[in-house]
Amino acid sequence: MENEKQIIQTRFGSALMRLRLDQHLTRQSVVDHNDLSLNALASIENGQALVKLDTLMMLLKYYNMSLKDFSENYVNVANNSDFTTLMSQSITPDTRFFILDTKGATSANNYSDQDFSQYHWNSRQFNKVRTGDWFIYRRPKGSSKFWYFFGAGQIGPITHDAQNNQHAKIVNPIAFTYYLTPEDLIDFPWSFRQRTRQDWLYFFNQYGMTEIQQTDFQGLLNVVLNHMDSQTLLPLTPEILQEDVAVYQHIQRHEPELTEKVEPRKERIGQNQLAELVRLNYGYQCAVTGIHTRSLLIASHIIPWASSPENRLDPSNVICLSPLWDKAFDQGLITFDAFDHTIRLSSQVTEDTHLYQELAPFKGKLLRQPTKDKPKTKFLAYHNRNIFKG
Repeated sequence: MENEKQIIQTRFGSALMRLRLDQHLTRQSVVDHNDLSLNALASIENGQALVKLDTLMMLLKYYNMSLKDFSENYVNVANNSDFTTLMSQSITPDTRFFILDTKGATSANNYSDQDFSQYHWNSRQFNKVRTGDWFIYRRPKGSSKFWYFFGAGQIGPITHDAQNNQHAKIVNPIAFTYYLTPEDLIDFPWSFRQRTRQDWLYFFNQYGMTEIQQTDFQGLLNVVLNHMDSQTLLPLTPEILQEDVAVYQHIQRHEPELTEKVEPRKERIGQNQLAELVRLNYGYQCAVTGIHTRSLLIASHIIPWASSPENRLDPSNVICLSPLWDKAFDQGLITFDAFDHTIRLSSQVTEDTHLYQELAPFKGKLLRQPTKDKPKTKFLAYHNRNIFKG
């Protein structure tokens, strides 16, 4: 019964969040015009609380949508919450939930951590994780205060070694195509621990494994899946999620070509995975203007997707740009010098006075550099020669 209630909470909360996002409204703007607290709305949308009928009708009136249209277009359509339903069916009363820190495969951990494949820890530090438990991946960024959630999964078979190290296989992995950052979680209603500081210091356990509540886990997953819903019209079936993971691992390994398994869906899945990684590399900022409104950031290929299959998923063949600069770059009205990375304008730009006024202040300025996977000289040289209109 409790499991069925959670499924209903998840489905209605997910539907209400997608409706709000479709209307380009923030949670704050909704609560400012309705008799509802920010915490209550967040709990409903994250699937942590069941929406009451009077609250539902109040929100639908504000969104100018009938209950019939809401049911047909949001509640009863195939969407990513279907995967949440499948996941909920695998949860038992004994299932535990965790946030697991990882830096991926590094020499420091003897390459024992492989994103979405295996994870290791020492039982002397932490001995709560069991086969069947669920987790969300967190990537700390060195000494920086920045971190992000980039995936989730379930703990599979666990083996042990003589040094008390536990090695777990990861099953049912989910590679997010929308990373959750601290900015996304300012108003998130945590259950496992009260957040008492403006920053996140001491909120997560220092040894990298934090046990959370089921409501925390499913709430975080709902936020991610609703953003992923907005990226595609296709439901995220378990099969597509497996391909998402394969593309993520392909990019991380810098493999030159896609596998046959990924090939049939490589364009949709590959672009979503790559785009989020590129936005992250550029600090969620346009590499020209510094615009940091996340919904406006586009992963813009230097050599077009259709022109170079072997470089489609190479992050160094992509630059994070805002819409105007993405279109101008794609059409050859601007380019970035292959050697000094300065911004160059096509002579055609001067034919449109208003366009020139928008672009001219940045002429000759340096392209902002990402933290990793900087644009390769050979890719920029291709754009300079073959796409830029001089």
